[in-house]
Amino acid sequence: MKKAHLSAVRILFLSLAFLLLFGCPGQKASREASGLEEVFRAPGEFEKHSAIWIGWSTYEIKKGSSTVPVHLKMIEELVPNVKVKIAVQDSDEMNTVKFLLQENNIPIQNVSFPIIPHGDIWFRDMGPIFIISNKGRLKIVDFNFNTWGSELHSAPLARLEEKVDRLVAKEMGIETIMTRLISEGGNREFNGRGVMITVETVELQRNPNLPRNEIEEEFKRLFGIEKVIWLKKGIYEDDFTSLGTVPGPDGEKNAYRTTTTGGHIDELCRFADSNTILLAQITPEEAKKSLIARENRLRLEENFRILEESTDQDGKPFKIVHMPHPETIYHTLEPGDETYKFISDLNFKDGSVFPKGKKVKVIPAMSYMNFVVTNGIVLAPIYWKPGLPEIIKEKDEQAIKTLQSVFPDRKIVAMDTIIINLGGGGLHCITQHEPAAESF
Repeated sequence: MKKAHLSAVRILFLSLAFLLLFGCPGQKASREASGLEEVFRAPGEFEKHSAIWIGWSTYEIKKGSSTVPVHLKMIEELVPNVKVKIAVQDSDEMNTVKFLLQENNIPIQNVSFPIIPHGDIWFRDMGPIFIISNKGRLKIVDFNFNTWGSELHSAPLARLEEKVDRLVAKEMGIETIMTRLISEGGNREFNGRGVMITVETVELQRNPNLPRNEIEEEFKRLFGIEKVIWLKKGIYEDDFTSLGTVPGPDGEKNAYRTTTTGGHIDELCRFADSNTILLAQITPEEAKKSLIARENRLRLEENFRILEESTDQDGKPFKIVHMPHPETIYHTLEPGDETYKFISDLNFKDGSVFPKGKKVKVIPAMSYMNFVVTNGIVLAPIYWKPGLPEIIKEKDEQAIKTLQSVFPDRKIVAMDTIIINLGGGGLHCITQHEPAAESF
């Protein structure tokens, strides 16, 4: 009896020692759930925000057509719903922006003006990329930047823009996570539960010395995600300007793209919630209209097939909702326009020669997918104006209706964004969301 009793005590002692050293089944998950272990993740944009960042414009995209009215309209709509942080160059610009807001009766109680030197308005790309922990702590992922693949990351503009995220981190007093990857925020979509969607051609172009699997592993490390869905190509209008001419209004290749990214995800595919994906669509009838529409249909259908075969973090299929893609609208640029200067200085891969000194037709990278979603509101691009074909108005209305269906509890605010599009992006491209602590 005594020997059996000693054996039982010994077994109990060893069991307790094992539990203390290694934990019981499910103990690690319990610790994580109770907040003892800090876990970071990339939240979905549709989750609650603490603030929206905007970089104040540094130049006129088209002479006589300022982006300031678009900025003012955005801020006016945002401030009742979320804090707005406007990055300015210095105290003089801060005072100028404050005056403009007050002059337009926009309350500034919910607006701050951090001094963050920057060279362009595309805060989605070179701005702060936030991740958040289960303790409500923020960090910023610090990517390299090479001006959308067009320059070395050591070029002056690239170096200026590459510092923006670290300056924001210093302003906020939060840590950064460094990576050697070159990548922009406009080419990543998260469902907040462990899935990211990106465009393969863009990431491989930015990091030509890295295979896709190594890029994917780095994304998983940085964002705490489980899987990456790789779409093949972005929209035709967002291909690199340097590729050369595109079909003009007469069908001949005598027009140009504006400044472009090479195919960012936010021009074609967005998460509306953790399981719902919005994807741009070109119908078979639309594809018959032009080479541009035909090429876009091929790309979007290939991406649709990839998404159809993909699953979320739990192995469940996604709900895919189609959005229209805008009609091609040609615009004219001329000497003196900032975007004209950019295009005229390029060496085109198709061997074409830019007609310097003459007006040119351009196709902006227009998309209904380049919307801003935040607390209680969605800012959505529209394109129809009096004198333009009614089909443009019909597509505008269809896009707004679709957005309202996937964001039923948010107000949809339609905005004319063409001056931003002429610079190479949209509403989403000029903003960056800062997640709220309670979004975990």
